[in-house]
Amino acid sequence: MNEFQMIENKSMYDALIHGAKRVIEKKDTLNQLNVFPVQDQDTGNNLSALMKAIIEQTKLGNTIDETLESLADAALIGSRGNSGLIFSQFLYSLTKTHQSIDYPEFIRRIESGVIHAYNAISHPVEGTMVTLMRKLSETLKNTNQPIDNIETYVDYIIVELNKALEQTKSELEVLKTFGVVDAGALGFTLFVEGFLQSIIKRSTTDDVAQQHSFEEPETIEHDHIDITYRYCTEVLLQTTTDKQSLTKLLDNFGDSLVIGETKRLKRVHLHTNQPEVIVEKLSGLGQILESKVDDMRKQYQATQAKDNEICILTDSIADLPKIFVDSHPIHVHPIGINFNDIVYYDKLTINNHQLFHYIDKHEKFPTSFTPSIKSIDAQINFLLKHYKKLIILTVSSKMSGIHNLFTKALEGYKDKDVLLVDTKQNSVSEGLIVYEVAKMIEQKVPFENIKLAINTLVQKTQILVHVDTLDNMVRSGRIKKSLGTLGKLLRLKPIVSINDAGEGVVLSKTIGQKRNFKKLVNMVSHIHKTAGIENYAIVHVSNLKLAEKLKTEIIKKTGKAPVYVGEISSIIAMNSGLNSVAVGLIRKES
Repeated sequence: MNEFQMIENKSMYDALIHGAKRVIEKKDTLNQLNVFPVQDQDTGNNLSALMKAIIEQTKLGNTIDETLESLADAALIGSRGNSGLIFSQFLYSLTKTHQSIDYPEFIRRIESGVIHAYNAISHPVEGTMVTLMRKLSETLKNTNQPIDNIETYVDYIIVELNKALEQTKSELEVLKTFGVVDAGALGFTLFVEGFLQSIIKRSTTDDVAQQHSFEEPETIEHDHIDITYRYCTEVLLQTTTDKQSLTKLLDNFGDSLVIGETKRLKRVHLHTNQPEVIVEKLSGLGQILESKVDDMRKQYQATQAKDNEICILTDSIADLPKIFVDSHPIHVHPIGINFNDIVYYDKLTINNHQLFHYIDKHEKFPTSFTPSIKSIDAQINFLLKHYKKLIILTVSSKMSGIHNLFTKALEGYKDKDVLLVDTKQNSVSEGLIVYEVAKMIEQKVPFENIKLAINTLVQKTQILVHVDTLDNMVRSGRIKKSLGTLGKLLRLKPIVSINDAGEGVVLSKTIGQKRNFKKLVNMVSHIHKTAGIENYAIVHVSNLKLAEKLKTEIIKKTGKAPVYVGEISSIIAMNSGLNSVAVGLIRKES
């Protein structure tokens, strides 16, 4: 009996791990080849994340089915992106029967994998990963090759898969245009190659493997593209809702819908312009365990950054107009908001309207959710592949742990040109610092000169916030309930700011909104007269009317219009409360 006539538990486990490692080896190549469905060059990252999850989380069970069930859970939880989720469904199908894995049973399980992978996709496209899955199934089922010579048989399968891989160049117009094979299809081929080589105990560096493997591509010039649906959105949840119902619910909100499952979990993948709506809809169907949103437009922008030597990375607390962020090399790391163990991402999966609806609905007040060092490291690593220098501008370290996380993440990049700056600000004043640095980059100011200018910029920047209600500060524990009650009775309205150390301070308390507003305008006027105002911006929490009124009054006092007016970050709005308005400004003199 040869290796393929009966695959034992340990052999199956080793082969799966070997296949996963084979894909990880070619991560950069897969990224470079990624032109479908979106040219965001992340297929290698997504498949590598899946394979690392398989390696780290798959447990060798007492039986082959225990091992494969562990694999299925690891694959679904660790899947990322379109390709990763489709691949996880192919692997999940291997658990669908409960017999020993002899050769006929192996073929049946592969057939099941193909069906499962196709069914996971709302609109399957040929010339992609699923085409190679189908080709593998057909080759195993229809071959006339003798199984007795296992090495020859494995070589035959690999050759047939590589022929099918080469044919993907002509099956999709975008692949034909670039003259490349599909990245996901290549990832699957690599996995199968590694898996089969392990079964016959042959290293993938053998001559046969080299003979039939793909050619490394030259650097691909990716044309400018218009990304219709911007956000690659994924949600992992526990739900009893079936795939058909989920498809009907979500199919009109974007494209590239893939729904994966195991016995206890489902993962949804969708390219959409409304990630906050997707998360809101799914939260009503079960327990959301994890969500992730990637901005494919900004990812693509980074891959095309031929003229930009310097890039900015900031956190989502920095309030800036989206149109400005989109037109400059500014990348944003989202901060999370935890509601009843569901994490929503600031400016991605939650907006201020939803925020206050959730606050009114739930007794427990939300808390901020700090990102992981792993996610920060991944973004830094990605940006440094496309930019020579990186400037990281964070919210005040006295107000958040994000600056400390960036400090730790940068320990692995000491040989890179990276500048980490504690802005000692938040919201609109942090946003203004990012705005000014972006303008310097646009004007081709040298990196060393920008470093010197930032120190002065931080010293000259200030924020003044009109707080309309103390309710959220009481609920979050920032002020005592008794003080909040007294403030409500007296209609106290504070103006808060940030001191030179980056700590929040109360500058004044006034009775009534009109008096507080007048005091805020007078404070700005005083700064204008004594130090001058270089630039300023205004943000608000669902109070555009008051923000526009503040804009009009400041223009009267200074003769200068704001560089922008916009909404406050949900992280800040969570504590400043409804109807708050803030002005951030940069003084001409320190």
